[in-house]
Amino acid sequence: MTRFIYILCIVFFANFLNAQTLEFEILEYDFGQIKELGGAVSYRFVYSNTGDKPLIINSVHTSCGCTSPAWSKEPVLPNKSGYIDVNFDPREREGGFTKSIIVKSNAGEQTLYISGEVLPKPDPISAEYPFKMFDLRLKTSTINFNKINYSETATKEIEVFNPSKANIKIETQNTDFMTITPKPQILKPGAKGVLKCVFNPQKLSQYDMVNFSMPIFVNTYEYKLNVKAIVTEEFSKEIIANPPIMSFADTIKLVDLGVLTEGDSTFCALTFKNTGLSTLKIRAIRNASEWIKINYDKIKDGVLPNNRGYIEFNFFTQKLSGTYDRYVTIVTNSPKTQHIVVHFRLHVNKKGNND
Repeated sequence: MTRFIYILCIVFFANFLNAQTLEFEILEYDFGQIKELGGAVSYRFVYSNTGDKPLIINSVHTSCGCTSPAWSKEPVLPNKSGYIDVNFDPREREGGFTKSIIVKSNAGEQTLYISGEVLPKPDPISAEYPFKMFDLRLKTSTINFNKINYSETATKEIEVFNPSKANIKIETQNTDFMTITPKPQILKPGAKGVLKCVFNPQKLSQYDMVNFSMPIFVNTYEYKLNVKAIVTEEFSKEIIANPPIMSFADTIKLVDLGVLTEGDSTFCALTFKNTGLSTLKIRAIRNASEWIKINYDKIKDGVLPNNRGYIEFNFFTQKLSGTYDRYVTIVTNSPKTQHIVVHFRLHVNKKGNND
């Protein structure tokens, strides 16, 4: 009888946890470039309780002392919103950063991220050219093309300066989708120049968020330029008139993967149907979790109307413990279902814990 009551309590508690759902508008925020002496910066993560019971934030922990959070202390009722304010102090934090914010609530655990690049303290040279490669100074080390249409070519220039007393030779290693041309290639002492950067997304054949690096050689020493872009798709009149449509079952709103033990793995295949009028293609799958591996090779060429396809998700639980909610965004060539978000939930017990 005691064992029956114990099991009944576990089932009731599990149902209670599922009665409130914590859903954030976004899970990651990039501050971009911020000045070390410019004071603290902040961002408000807004979330909603999409369940039917009050949602309570129990604690918010950050990965370093340079980040301080504040959050809604009162219970958030169903269909209402709350917030978590995150402040980042850039003092003595020169360079790129990524910090995590772990949110624990009666709906489980989620992780938020903030990132950016702290510009170093200014001096007569670094104030204008804050980045350095050997003796070469640059205004930025990141080429951000922002939004660019897949069918277009974008050009950006990075201004460079030689503050040394010797010539600087700049060489590049280009690809078919990205070229960097130094003008001039030999930069004399005290001279300014530019790196002309041309990006052709069609040659890269990637959509959505694109992030890669390009080598640059300064007096034979190799460095990296970061390249960022959001590659968008301009839909043709034919696709708009006869769109493909990716249709899933309602279960993708929350795919509950159950309970695993740390170190275990699990597999999930989500089946969909093309209920539209033309071939459906997956342009990209946005995934912020290293422990989720995704495979859709068998449908790379697309799914015809009225046909089905599937996407494989493999989940690995090394160094995980607790309840995790993760969101994966599927980007398609459909103007009607261009972005589809799949919500996964997974609970991981530590080894030796049978609860």
